[in-house]
Parts: sequence; C-alpha cells; structure tokens
Amino acid sequence: MSIFWILTFVPNFVFNLALIVGVLGLIVAAVAGRVPFIAQYKLPIQLIAFALTIVAVFFQGALAYKHSVAAEVAELKLKLKNAEVKSLQTNTEIVEKIVTDTQVIREKGQTITEYVDREVVKYNEVCKLPTEVINAHNMAATLKLDEGATEEQPK
Repeated sequence: MSIFWILTFVPNFVFNLALIVGVLGLIVAAVAGRVPFIAQYKLPIQLIAFALTIVAVFFQGALAYKHSVAAEVAELKLKLKNAEVKSLQTNTEIVEKIVTDTQVIREKGQTITEYVDREVVKYNEVCKLPTEVINAHNMAATLKLDEGATEEQPK
C-alpha cells in the first residue's frame, strides 16, 4: 500500500514547514548542549528533528516527482491530440485517394466495355456461337448459375 495518497490531501506548505521545523530542531539540538535545562532533552529533540527532516525531504521529493509526472502526462496528451489530428488528415487523404482510384477504375472499365462492345460487333457476324454458350457466359458473369441450366448437374 502506498502512502502517497497523503500528497492529495495535505497542502504543500505543510511539508515545507515540516522541513523548516526539522532543520531548526537540529540546530537547537546542536546548541542545546550549552543550555542546562534543554541539555537533558538534546537526544529526543535530535531524534524528532532528524525524523521530521527525513520525512519532509522524502515528501518534497515525492511532490517534485508528482509534478514532473503531471508535466509529462500533459505533454503526452498534447502529442496524442496532435497525432489524432494528423491521423484524421491522413485518413481524409486516404479516402480521397480511394475515391479517385475507384473513379479511375470505373472509367477504365467503361472504356474497356465500350471497346469490347465496338469490337465484338465486328466479329459477331463471323463467329456464330450457340445461344446456350452466350447464356452460360452471361450467367457466369452475373453469378446466376442455376437460372438457365437445362442439363442436370452431375452428383
């Protein structure tokens, strides 16, 4: 379990104040050996001040890390937003290219159809194909295989 949840509830100035009090406590403990009344409390003052300083420095580091991570997250969100915009632009370009390519394919198909229609008429008189062959070809082209079948299919 993490204790960093404290960072969300405790204001930042509390950790700054704890650091100041800890450092001042260490200074008082160093000077306390000369004052007779405070000399007997020198060790507890040192221990508490040292612990308070360590905890305050730890949480100062945690705050600095939290702020640096928040800055990195904000930067990554900005990069993500820019990438999404670029992705939309690229998608638009791809769709436009597909539409253009489809139009070109349709035009070429129309040109080929016109050519075949024009040239087949010339040879249609020379080459007589049975009607069944033409119907079979037309059914295969339109994928309607069962409509005009006159013979039974082998099983």
